Amino acid sequence: MARNGFKIFDSDTHIGPAGDVLEKYLTESERRKLDSWEPYKWVDPRNGHTLYRRYDRKFLRRLGSAAPEPDHGRKTRFGGSLKYEEPLPEAEVNPSERIKDMDREGVDVNLTLPSSWFGTFTANEDVELEAAMYRAYHRWMADYCAPYPSRIKGVILVCYRDLANSLQELERQAKEDWPLAAFVYAPTGVPLDHPNLEPVWAACQHHDLSVALHTFTQMPPYSPGGQDTWDNHWLQRCAAHSWCGQRNMAALIGAGVMDRYPKLRIGTLEAGHSWLPFWMTRMDEHARSHSKALPPLKMKPGDYVLNGNYYQSIEMSEGEKLTKSVIDILGEDILMYASDYPHAESWYPKSVETVMAWDMPERIKRKLFWDNAVKYYARYSGDSPVARETAVA
Repeated sequence: MARNGFKIFDSDTHIGPAGDVLEKYLTESERRKLDSWEPYKWVDPRNGHTLYRRYDRKFLRRLGSAAPEPDHGRKTRFGGSLKYEEPLPEAEVNPSERIKDMDREGVDVNLTLPSSWFGTFTANEDVELEAAMYRAYHRWMADYCAPYPSRIKGVILVCYRDLANSLQELERQAKEDWPLAAFVYAPTGVPLDHPNLEPVWAACQHHDLSVALHTFTQMPPYSPGGQDTWDNHWLQRCAAHSWCGQRNMAALIGAGVMDRYPKLRIGTLEAGHSWLPFWMTRMDEHARSHSKALPPLKMKPGDYVLNGNYYQSIEMSEGEKLTKSVIDILGEDILMYASDYPHAESWYPKSVETVMAWDMPERIKRKLFWDNAVKYYARYSGDSPVARETAVA
């Protein structure tokens, strides 16, 4: 599969997971823990599968209005809408249907992360249920990816509130071929630079797993600033995602994580990309003027972005000119193509052709569409999946 001679690696897509599908991967005692979640069960009208919307934020105010509108459920929310077409409704539970959508766009590989609703378990008091849902997700993902092992990949989920068992789970799943990265579910307010997470970064480096940084909109863990967007969905989407990306990557770089784990690869996903040069400049300046707020670093914060261990996905809405300006300033080896399929920010089925039409040298397009993602997701083994026991630290 290739599009106009280019291989396409979509570095940020999403996958359910459907609650009713995951329940089949839980033990009987774990399923009983979900009984109290029945009032929060929601049926997706696209495919009839269920998910849970506990702790769901509503965003009921239209800008210019004095107060939120009355809450009449999801019909009230001023949510996102697709730009072009709806993906196949069963694609999030049936890999063959997803492959049809991928083939239509000309995409070779999807890196998948859970959709936003799955973060609901980070806010629940039952930590055992949260960890159980992540384990079920891993078992399901192994089955989902298995029919197309070179085309559909995923991430290992880390439960911050149960790190000991999460590290054991990471060790088990790192032996499989389907995961390319790790994603930490930390409750709202827990900083990603917390020293409790040091064993996670060490394990990711040891197993050659990338660290995926991602934010979500309506569900926990709530994005920074997301609770201060005046109850408006538009302000939330415009501001909170990019600020979350800026905060997360700056926290890990500023805490010296990349000094302690020099082979670790960190990537910021679905947070835009045109802000990166300006943010590097601000990080460097304030690391100088407010140096006591950071531990000693071997380099300026912005230099870590350029050392080959940091990557960032694009948002195609930021367009050709802004993307070219970032590449002109920072070079060709950081940005990765991403569509956010199947969510509203995806331009499916015209995501690839939109970026393909940008006026860029072929060399840069190859890096944007494929080479940089394969460097970031370095566990990707192409057409011959290879289970890894360990990687050299």
